[in-house]
Amino acid sequence: FLFLSSKETEWMKVSGNLWEEDFMVIGETYENIPGQSKITFLLQAIRNTAAAEEARQMAAVLLRRLLSSAFEEVYPALSPDDQTSIKTGLLLIIQLETQSSMRKKICDIVAELARNLIDEDGNNQWPEVLKFLFDSVSSQNVGLREAALHIFWNFPGIFGNQQQHYLEVIKRMLVQCMQDQEHPSIKTLSARAAAAFVLANEHNLPLLKHFADLLPGILQAVNDSCYQNDDSVLKSLVEIADSVPKYLRPHLEPTLQLSLKLCADASLSNMQRQLALEVIVTLSETAAAMLRRHTNVVAQAIPQMLAMMVDLEEDEDWANADELEDDDFDSNAVAGESALDRMACGLGGKLVLPMIKEHIMQMLQNRLEEKATACQMLVSNRTVLVSYLLLD
Repeated sequence: FLFLSSKETEWMKVSGNLWEEDFMVIGETYENIPGQSKITFLLQAIRNTAAAEEARQMAAVLLRRLLSSAFEEVYPALSPDDQTSIKTGLLLIIQLETQSSMRKKICDIVAELARNLIDEDGNNQWPEVLKFLFDSVSSQNVGLREAALHIFWNFPGIFGNQQQHYLEVIKRMLVQCMQDQEHPSIKTLSARAAAAFVLANEHNLPLLKHFADLLPGILQAVNDSCYQNDDSVLKSLVEIADSVPKYLRPHLEPTLQLSLKLCADASLSNMQRQLALEVIVTLSETAAAMLRRHTNVVAQAIPQMLAMMVDLEEDEDWANADELEDDDFDSNAVAGESALDRMACGLGGKLVLPMIKEHIMQMLQNRLEEKATACQMLVSNRTVLVSYLLLD
């Protein structure tokens, strides 16, 4: 590795006591270090297990950002030996690291470096990282399996122009991990990795068709992770609905039914319920023709949206407020109102408005005395009002 100057040694010293030092001093010292040397001493800071965990994590974040923003300025200037040492060192640190959060940050660095080492022809100039992935995903060490999946999730294009060659291996790896009943983290990570791979190949129709049988596993992971207070896979499903809705077509009915179930489950957080509804609403915008064939689901989604719209905490001043508070934008009421408008625009009034009218009068009668302000919000919604006026 490159020899550290006095300025670099100074930074290493203050970073070891990161939370006791002035951040301005640390930042100034860091910026004064030559770019090529930053990689080396940041890696050394990460390796220093005697340092505070926060200091090591900051070094990891800085190294990833450096590779992301200034790779061409700093990495090619290193000698081949230094480059090899960095690549070897990163993979070794992952294998030795005992802290899960720190291991993930190192995996982020590996993914970023691998992303930059794919040349214009798609050649992966770091073949050792592929071997590391294959070895780790088959390891008995759960931490290493998590590391392999995290790297692949972060950079699903890591196989470069060899992706087609490894396609069956990739699929087998993901299927195997999604079937791991003993380790929920593996199941969740593999589902997120599968979703990321689908999103990265959104225009590859043969690949999407070949990987269609992974969707039931992704849906199961969505369900399981939500009840473990983790909405990461559900967010991935929303992304698929937005960018690759055609991938959902072979299993659209179970996708919609799962979304309805989660949306209706009051034991889940508001954010999770809103995300589940977002899957359906997004599909009404990105795949309207596909969703119109499932009018039963649309009919079940409408009362869910209306119920969200009247899910308001009592506030006597709400009706007189000129603007929504910041917290209101995350509320079920606002989410339900927005979803109703978007679905009506996406699927068309002829389909949606009769379904709305079927429910609003009963809701207004039932809640008029109980929740006057909520009912005011309900009838003030333009979609509900139009449906009432045009179809009365």
